[in-house]
Amino acid sequence: MHIEFTHARTRAYFRRVLAAGAERKAQPYAVAAATILAVALLLAVGGEFSANALLLAVPLAVAGLIPLAFAGRLWQRAITVPASRLTPRTWTLTDESYTSRIDDSTTEIAWADFVSYRATDDAYVLRHRSGATFDIPREPLTAGQDTELAEFLRAAR
Repeated sequence: MHIEFTHARTRAYFRRVLAAGAERKAQPYAVAAATILAVALLLAVGGEFSANALLLAVPLAVAGLIPLAFAGRLWQRAITVPASRLTPRTWTLTDESYTSRIDDSTTEIAWADFVSYRATDDAYVLRHRSGATFDIPREPLTAGQDTELAEFLRAAR
């Protein structure tokens, strides 16, 4: 296999590719917020919106907004990428390695160093044994290259 192409990824591309990881990071806080807000609502409804019920439910609801804000901040941070990642990059994919380079930097990794991959509509997302992730955008690939790469990754598992 030898696939080589140059492509500039967009912010929208990264938003889609990073969405699953962002969701995993934010989910525990969103669940906590939903639980706290549900308890606050049950207290208010169960107390028939009396002054005593609202005295407890309103501060609890406000407290429930804290983990919700934290979840939103984690989500935003997880999908935000620096401008340097938007510059054109050249990928060279051979039977031996994954190579990604920009003008002043080259990353070359043997396929054996990747522990898993997942295919999305936008990219092949590769997980390195160190925990780092690398991507191969699918948009610039021809149908034949996409098929060849998918078969190669399946066989390399």
